[in-house]
This record gives sequence, C-alpha cells and structure tokens, in this order.
Amino acid sequence: MAKCRFGKISVQGLFEPVYPFGTDLYGRLFYLEAGGNQILIAAFDFLGSFPQEANRWRQGVSLATGIPADHIWYHELQVHAAPYGPQLTGEVIDRLTDRTVSAVRSLMEEAEPFTCEVVEADLGTEYTMNREQYVAGLGGVTIWSGMDFDEEGRPYSQKPEVMLLRDYHPNLPVFDKPIYFDNPNDPKAYLFVFKNEAGEVIGSISRFAAHPDVAVLFERRGINDQYRYNFDWPGYLSEKLERDLGGISLYLNGPCGDLSTKKGFDGMDTYEDCSGEARRIGETIAARLEDCFERHHRPLAHPDRCRAALFAIDLPMRDSIPYSKAEYPHLDQRTQESEERFQRAIEEGRPAYEVKQLADERWRNGFDYNFIEEKCGFTEEQLRAHVARVTVSVLQWGEYLFVGVPGESLVDMSLWLRSQFTGVKTIPVDQVNGYYGYMATARSLTLGGYTYWASWARRDTNALLKASLMEQMEAFLREGE
Repeated sequence: MAKCRFGKISVQGLFEPVYPFGTDLYGRLFYLEAGGNQILIAAFDFLGSFPQEANRWRQGVSLATGIPADHIWYHELQVHAAPYGPQLTGEVIDRLTDRTVSAVRSLMEEAEPFTCEVVEADLGTEYTMNREQYVAGLGGVTIWSGMDFDEEGRPYSQKPEVMLLRDYHPNLPVFDKPIYFDNPNDPKAYLFVFKNEAGEVIGSISRFAAHPDVAVLFERRGINDQYRYNFDWPGYLSEKLERDLGGISLYLNGPCGDLSTKKGFDGMDTYEDCSGEARRIGETIAARLEDCFERHHRPLAHPDRCRAALFAIDLPMRDSIPYSKAEYPHLDQRTQESEERFQRAIEEGRPAYEVKQLADERWRNGFDYNFIEEKCGFTEEQLRAHVARVTVSVLQWGEYLFVGVPGESLVDMSLWLRSQFTGVKTIPVDQVNGYYGYMATARSLTLGGYTYWASWARRDTNALLKASLMEQMEAFLREGE
C-alpha cells in the first residue's frame, strides 16, 4: 500500500541574510513510498541554485536516507525575493542538507497510507499571460511589469519604456494602437489532496506556471530600499490551502520563462504594497483551485503505481559564451563597444529593427559574466568544452507523468511535452536540480528580447534537448507497460 508524508522546514539561519525577512522562506517536502519505490520532492523558496550545488544536496540527502538520488527532486520556485547562486553554496548547502535529512527521516518514519483526490483546472488567461511579443518593425520584446489591461482583462502595452529597450523610444506607428500580449500561455493548474485512513487531510500539492516576482515590483519603479525576503504568491497560495484544507501544502511551478502573473504596477512603491499584491494573487488562485476541487475532484487512479528516473543530457553553448574565465576582462571591452554601436545607431536614426538588434547585443554582452558567475556557476571545464550537462527528472505516478525540466523553459516546452506523451497526463515542472538560465528556442533567438540575451543556448540546443528527451522518455514509458 502506498504511503506518504508532508513536511516543511524553514531555511532561516542557513545563509547570511542581506535583507530583513518579510515572511519566512521554506523548503516544502513530499515523501512517497509506492510501487516499491521511494520518492522525495523538495520545493524551495529560492531564486536559483548552481546545478552542482543542487546535485550535491541530492547526493547528500540520498546517502543519509537511502532514497535513490535519481528519485529526489530539488525544485526551486524562482522566488525573486529570495537568495540565489553564490549565496547558496558550500556550507549553506551542507546546512540545508543536514536540516533536510533530519526532516526526511521523520517523514519516512511517519509515512502513512493515504487516499488522493485530484482536480485539473483550466484557468485560461485569468491569472497568467505570455510576456513576450513580436512588434512589427522592431522585433521581439519582453515586459517584466508595467502592462496595461483592457476592459476584458487582456494585457497590452503602448509603452516602449517597459520593453527592456535601454531607454530607446522607437518612433513607430505600431505604438499608436495597443500591442496585445496574447501569445500562448500555460492555463493548466492542478490540485492533489491527500487524506489519511481517518479521512483527515495530511497535505496537498498544487501546480501552476508563472513568475513569482511580485514581492519586488518596486524595483521596476526605480526603488531599491524596500527589499524583504518574501515567499511571494506561491507562499500565500500554499498558506491559504493549509488554512482551508489542512495539512502541509507544496506548490510546484511549471515552465514559466515567458510567463508572468497578471499583476499590478502603478502604486507598487513599498514592500507592503508588493507583498499585498502577491498575497492577493496567491489567495485568488488558491480560492479558484479550491472551488474547482469542490465541484470536480476525482480519485487518483492507481496510487500504488510509481516509477522515477533521471536523464542527463549534454547540450552545446552558443559560441559567444567565454571559453575560459580568463576572457572576463575582454567582456568589459566587448560590452562597451556594443554600447557605443547601440548609441551611434540611435544618433544616426537607423531603422528601429537595427537599433533593437544592437540593444539585444548590448544586453547579451553585459549579461555573460553575471550569467556564468551569479546564475549558473559554470566551471572552467564546462566553459572549455562549451557543453552544459542538464538533467531531467521524471516521476510516473498513477496516471500522471511529472517531468522536471531544466532552467527557465518556455511555454513551448509544456505544450510539446503534453503533445508528445499523450498516453499519460503530463505535468511539466520548471527549474529542477539547479538553475540553468533560459532554455531559449530557435524562435526566441530570432526575435530577440530577454530570453535571447539571458540564455547560453546555441540555436539548436532546445531541439537537441527535445530529441534526446523524447528517446529516453519513450524507453522509460515502454519499460513501465
């Protein structure tokens, strides 16, 4: 008989805080015994850890608990008001491992038989939107915040200043009318509710897909003295589910590289304003999930059926990524030269699409050092080989297939996964086992925008990822037939 247990650990005291705590930050844990397998999913209120540190945590937890490392998920919710990268290394990860192991041992001892009910909700475009769009005569743009909404709630903008154009204001007639941001999003939300044999709720798992970047909206308004650690709308969502349903609630974030919550902007000048907006979004989504669950929940089929695997895939980096950290001094010169080309194009009145391409080039050149040292932590060996090894965690449980993809994948990945593996109900999950930056597609590399310059991926990288994943996933699913 399948058994499970939920847990929650605070991560306060593990790292040196830079800001005060507005809310606690947690690691939420789900331990499952089913089908002769042990599974652990940990969802942390972090922005992003280096992959080597995330995998070191997995190995440490595995060694201390006996749970196979390939059955352990290190999932981060990409909470922007949380530590990341260099703050989550060395002794910090060691302390996190020790605190996790202590909690997991208790979960293993206290795991109990359960029943599970689930609802799948299509939330449409009520709470999320695709923040990237092609603008005629300009190219692809990205808006982090500052979107407008029409009477029907459709997102649009006529403001170049929020499109990451480095203060460039193109004089194009396209801005005379609303530019709608209506590319595909991921409307699927899920709620799994677990009860023990006495009928008491022991925990829940929810899943949606959007950026948890609401608690720091003030920074997009040029305000930099309001930072507080905050678990953003996923934390408020989970707390409402815990209050209303009982037990411990764990949230999984889907691929959201190009997705944003529909959030406010005007008046978001203080931490209190922003945390209040995060609470509003989280509690609204939670209420919608609760309503859907009340009306449409059904039992999970075959909860004893459970398998897990981890696939490793080597992917090529784009040529302009440094081949060694010795090239760092040249990045400053490269960045300065691209800034000069960008400014000269504006002065010469070059066509808007040319200026936009130079803006993207400037962003990309200025981002490479930050990307390597602050975000992904690529080693000299990886830079020399110009190859990044990513991992994909897979959990087949009941009629569901949970797929933990690397980095900030785009909604394209969710749509592809659901279309390819139709014999099971596929639930894509983002940023599992460390941060890899943006997994740019060939289309996003053509159009430009934030995904273009925040990615180490070569043009064919995403296609190679899909091809390898397809082959390994099909073999995995065949083995389970």
